[in-house]
Formats: sequence, structure tokens, C-alpha cells
Amino acid sequence: MKLTKTALCAALFATVAFSANAQAYPDLPVGIKSGTGALIGDTVYVGLGSGGNKFYSLDLKDPTAQWKEIAAFPGGERNQPVAAAVDGKLYVFGGLQKNEKGELQLVNDAYSYNPADNTWMKLPTRSPRGLVGSSSASHGDKVYILGGSNLSIFNGFFQDTVAAGEDKAKKDEIAAAYFDQRPEDYFFTTELLSYEPSTNKWRNEGRIPFSGRAGAAFTIQGNDLVVVNGEVKPGLRTAETHQGKFTAKGVQWKNLPDLPAPKGKSQDGLAGALAGYSHGHYLVTGGANFPGSIKQFKEGKLHAHKGLTKTWHNEVYTLNNGKWSIIGELPMNIGYGFSVSYNNKVLLIGGETDGGKALTSVKAISYDGKKLTVE
Repeated sequence: MKLTKTALCAALFATVAFSANAQAYPDLPVGIKSGTGALIGDTVYVGLGSGGNKFYSLDLKDPTAQWKEIAAFPGGERNQPVAAAVDGKLYVFGGLQKNEKGELQLVNDAYSYNPADNTWMKLPTRSPRGLVGSSSASHGDKVYILGGSNLSIFNGFFQDTVAAGEDKAKKDEIAAAYFDQRPEDYFFTTELLSYEPSTNKWRNEGRIPFSGRAGAAFTIQGNDLVVVNGEVKPGLRTAETHQGKFTAKGVQWKNLPDLPAPKGKSQDGLAGALAGYSHGHYLVTGGANFPGSIKQFKEGKLHAHKGLTKTWHNEVYTLNNGKWSIIGELPMNIGYGFSVSYNNKVLLIGGETDGGKALTSVKAISYDGKKLTVE
């Protein structure tokens, strides 16, 4: 594995080790990309997305355990839902699915899963915002949700596209009008939302002091929130990163440095990156973008990714003393999977790789401040 000179310097000559032992965790039964999941105790739950209405669980503390299929999700097949665990239950919100007319539509329903009796329940609530492209994490007795696409705008686009039928000229006209807008005109969610299962209530936890995001990496560890990149409009990412902290006066935010560019490349930001903590170090990896999109946007092209190729990535970044550095690479490109911190490792579960191919792999990465290990 060749490290860039920048990575070597920034990481104080960190090295990458690939485990020669048997794989730490078994592969998923099916490839799952654009799905969701959560960790409850020592058991991780992953499903939906390209897995259809299926959910699977794995006991991480049992080295011989295999993935088990749990009760099917009652809300049907859907992509890009969000999920989190609170008080031993799994909560799943929103997503994108086809309606009876064949239109892709954002939905804002909510469900809970109880591992004790392997049952799902539809909750008597709806999210106050569209929850596609949103990112979620739990803290205390709440689920926190950041970012996401505007339900009305996205549903309208999908409805118009289906209504155009086989008229290619009309479809091209709809797509051109849709992509040729400023980021702020997509009305991505700019509030930090919370849902409290015990009261079945949603709250506005304050406006985020940065642009709305879709597909951002979002984690909560202790009282710290970290937001990495994400789309600011369809096809255009940002390299910006941000940190929040829970305080008595609500979440207080500050800007962190932009994610650095790999040597010889531009940094066009990432959507669908995976993140977590290892030995106290925050790690983020993978994701996808359109190289050259930020340059085209700065040149005044609102359809910033027009003519560009979607590209998946494998760099591993860490945040140390408020600064980012590249500490190595994964053996494959990855994005839009599920990541979870467990036992000083970050598990990268499923996702997709070059060309959008769904992955069944479960990788574990760890970093002790000197060496990045990939299992």
C-alpha cells in the first residue's frame, strides 16, 4: 500500500496494516447500499436500501456468529432511510420509495423495532421534514437528525419525470430546469431535528450555521457532534467540516478546516462517507463525488456535475487537534454503506463501490495514532 507524501507527513509516518488473519466479521447475506442501521448493545442491525424490506442482525461479541434475518420491515422497500437506537429499540424514519403510480417519492413515516420480541410497530407520527439524504445519531433519550432533501421539491421532480412518459425532450427539459439552480433554492433542511420516543415528539434543536446537507457523515460521541461534507445541491458536494457540542444553551457549533485533498487530486467533498471512532480518534473514509464539480460551480455553472463522472473513494482521514490528515487507504472504494463504532474499531458494513455495485463486505478499520489497520 502506497501512502502519499502528504499522508506520511501529516500522520507522523503512520503505516497501514492489512490483517492476514481470517476476516473479523462475516459478509452480509445480500449487498446493502443506501440502507440504514444501528447498534444496540453488542448487536448491530442493518437493512433496507438494496436489501429490499429485509433487516439483518449480527452479534458482534460472538466470533462465530453469522448474520440473522429478523422480521421484515413493514414499511416496504425504501432507499436512504435514517435510523438510530434509543433505550434498546431501533427507530427507522423516512426514505425514498415508489408509490402506486411508479413515482419515486420521499416518505416521512416512522417505525420502531423491539429486539425482545422481534416485532415492528408503525409510530403515530410523521417527521416534520423530508428525511432522504439525512444523517442520524442518538444521544441520551433522543434521535438527532441533520440535513436532508426537501420533500416537496424532490417529490415534484419525480412526479414530473414520470408524467413526461417516454417524451425524452420533455424529460431533458425537466432535468435541466431541476439541476440548474443555486444550492439554497433546493431548500435542504437547515435545522437540527430531534425525536424523543418516550414522548413521541419532534423538536427543532436550532438552525445549523452552515448550508443544508444531504449525505453528510454525522456522528455523536459524548457531547461532541461532527459533520463531514455532504451535498449542498444534487451533484455538488462541499469539503467543509463542522463540530458541535451539546451545552446548557443548546448545540454550539464551530467550523473545522476543510477536508484536505489527496495528493495530485482536487477535493470535491464527499457524500455517503462512513465515519466513527477508534481509540479516541475520529475516522472518516470513502464516499463519492464528481471530480471537477466545485471548479465548474465556481465558474458559474449551476449544473455543476454536468458532463462529469461519479467517482468513489478509499482515503482514510483522521481529525487530530482540530486538523485533518490522510492516514492511508482502504483496499477498495466504498460509499453509502453503514458504519458503526465498536470495540475501538469502525465497522464499514455494505455500501457500494465503483459503478454503484452493492457490497456484502464487512470491513473493520482501527487507528491507534500511529498505525491504521484494515481487517
